[in-house]
Amino acid sequence: MVFSRPPAYPPGIVLFRREGLTYELVQDLGLGNHGERVVLALKRGKGRTDLGRVIIKTLGLPATTDAMKVTRQRLVEEVQLATYLHHPNIARVHGLHESKKALHVITEAVSGRSVESLLNVAHGRGRYFSENFMLHIGAQVADALAHAHGGRDETGQPLHIVHRAIDPTRIRVKRSGKAKLMDFGLASAHLPGRRTVRLPRVRGDAYYTSPEVLLGEPEDSRSDLFVLGLVLLEFATGRHLLSPPDLLPHEMAQMLSEKEKERLGDAVARAQDEWTEPDMGVIVLRAATFKPEDVAQATRGLSDPVRTLLSKLLRRVPSERIASAAELENRLRKLLHERKNYGYAEAAAELYEALVDAGEAVAADADPGTARVLHPDSVSTEPASA
Repeated sequence: MVFSRPPAYPPGIVLFRREGLTYELVQDLGLGNHGERVVLALKRGKGRTDLGRVIIKTLGLPATTDAMKVTRQRLVEEVQLATYLHHPNIARVHGLHESKKALHVITEAVSGRSVESLLNVAHGRGRYFSENFMLHIGAQVADALAHAHGGRDETGQPLHIVHRAIDPTRIRVKRSGKAKLMDFGLASAHLPGRRTVRLPRVRGDAYYTSPEVLLGEPEDSRSDLFVLGLVLLEFATGRHLLSPPDLLPHEMAQMLSEKEKERLGDAVARAQDEWTEPDMGVIVLRAATFKPEDVAQATRGLSDPVRTLLSKLLRRVPSERIASAAELENRLRKLLHERKNYGYAEAAAELYEALVDAGEAVAADADPGTARVLHPDSVSTEPASA
């Protein structure tokens, strides 16, 4: 892996200085999306003033191997992409710093908890969060995606941004009820002056991937919507649509024509080359064969309006899905409006109650200086204001 050795520095060592600020190592978080080292760092100002914590992606220089050169290009493009993403529900990229020995991408350390963590809280207390809470979080993420999907460059040309890695670890929820979408480091986009940014062998979790991607077909913004639907379904019910069903693999295969089976074989081979999950064949087969009846079964117990919404998101064919993130946000907010009196205050209260019920320590959201250590992939986009 690229730059896979742990940093040889103890916590507290100054990593680099930039624009009058120093960045001190707090903790090594492991490897990032492209093999770069990811660390938690403390930002200090004049007089060693604590200015909060940040996440830093670090690549050793010079980039001598082809893999390191690709990683360097990808990190630079992540920062370039961030210049087009200015949204309160998208985590920030503060900038790029290059020294003689390393390239550093400085990103926001978002306080709060990931949706994955909240799922664990739900399991711990034996009860999932309310539909209202799920709709509240989903609307914010849909708003963030609408901003990204609608991004344009300085000449007004569409950037065609697709996140490509939405999963429960990349959505964080603050104690205030505010959600942030993390990590556009795997995104595809048409950046000005560059070829389309898309590295085919670097993807997110296969279980949080749209059918068209698993089957080797073109992806677009509707692929993100499908995956957000997977996350919302799991958050509300604990169920995952792409988990192996009651049918055995050969029984699922019987649902396909001979031509479809041949095409599926090619897709499985491709997927096994791109992902590391040991059961990729079953995941691809499930993506190729699930039906609306399976979605109906997965959404049982939810209200009819929410089931209808999820059924429109979780369609195998992209053209049958909700058309855009903006439309999805409108639908989610409409459902919330119809239920009345559920906003940030209510979400914060529900989150607090859930944490107490699960027996977890509860404290107000800390500023980035006291944020808990994040998942290595919790790295993100939107440049900070000056």
